[in-house]
Amino acid sequence: MININNFLPKNMEKRGKISLNENIKIINNILEQRTIPEEGISEEHIQFLLRILSFMDTDKDPNVIQIGEREARVLTRIQKESVFNFCHGVGRSGNLIDPQPKAPGASIMYKLTNQILESFLKKLGLKVKAIATPIATGMSIGLALSAARKRYKVDSVIYPYAAHKSPIKATSFIGLRMRLVETVLDGDKVYVPVEDIEKAIDKEKNPVVLSTLTFFPPRESDNIVEISKICEEKDIPHIINAAYALQNFYYIEKLKKSLKYRVDAIISSSDKNLFTPIGGGIIYTKNEEFLKEISLSYPGRASANPIANILISLLYLGFKNYINLMKTQKKCKKILDDGLNEIAKKKGEKVLNVENPISSAITVKNPIDVAGKLYNLRITGPRGVNRKDKFGTCYLGEYPYDYLVVNAAIGVKEEDILRVLEKLNEII
Repeated sequence: MININNFLPKNMEKRGKISLNENIKIINNILEQRTIPEEGISEEHIQFLLRILSFMDTDKDPNVIQIGEREARVLTRIQKESVFNFCHGVGRSGNLIDPQPKAPGASIMYKLTNQILESFLKKLGLKVKAIATPIATGMSIGLALSAARKRYKVDSVIYPYAAHKSPIKATSFIGLRMRLVETVLDGDKVYVPVEDIEKAIDKEKNPVVLSTLTFFPPRESDNIVEISKICEEKDIPHIINAAYALQNFYYIEKLKKSLKYRVDAIISSSDKNLFTPIGGGIIYTKNEEFLKEISLSYPGRASANPIANILISLLYLGFKNYINLMKTQKKCKKILDDGLNEIAKKKGEKVLNVENPISSAITVKNPIDVAGKLYNLRITGPRGVNRKDKFGTCYLGEYPYDYLVVNAAIGVKEEDILRVLEKLNEII
């Protein structure tokens, strides 16, 4: 405790200490409990916590003698503030989650983030171990694939086709061969039959399956539960791309069922689920040893910025508020679907019959043009796809419809959904 004795009359000093101790108590509760708070804490208290921890790093020692080639010599205050004063970053060259000798405070911050992240996932019903990563979803997938190659000696990636460049590039980036399993069309929906995935597994010597849980219609989720069963039966590693799964219990329930079988890692995005700037990922699994292998696969130290951003979101949101945001998301999706069905009936179009709790799609003529007009009206997010765009539709053939995808993701406001529906009704 800092010494503030004999500055004030005793009654004022006592009153001041009460306020100070109550504020310090909020920080101590976070450090002691190491779980996501039910009610979020203020930005001032989060800044207070980060400042205390950053003062523990060696570059804040006023008497330090710095002779290393990497001593957190930072030129401007702006740069320091951009990483919340954790200028030494996190991790060591051999392990992402190893304590960094020059950064005791940043190392505590990282460990605290992972513990709070795990508590958040457990409250959502996912009893897993987790790490926050300083890289976005695609690179986090690459990190997990790299760990699978090292631990399980995998030679190839079985990829039930989804038109998503990040997983494809992640596979190429780490030098693995990808075997695409082709999608099929069933009514409006595009999906990959589980039996075709199993056949692909049988044709490869040492594969890893990279399945997709969250994507845009008309591509439906992979049947990750059945894939997990097959992977357990055949002793094949299984990684799930669950980029925006944490915001909706539809996806969380699928993950819970899958985790009863073979799932080596699940990757989600911090910006899609936790309102952080782009650049962070979340990797979680029941396989603690594989999680360590993933950490060991990261080359070098990492920026503390994406980690601190994940911690800030978890502390500021609190679990209760996150659940309320999930409820609002579900409500907004219903408003979106009702509105799109009404527009479709009026305009002679149809809403695609594809199961997805976040995104919806409506047939339109000239979808690229419609998406462009919405963009010029300052509406960001809708995605126009031409039926002949094989990559866009996730179907390796010509899709029956041109369509527009509209999302109702976590954080969206009811009034924004209503305004989009109004503008869409005018345009198409």
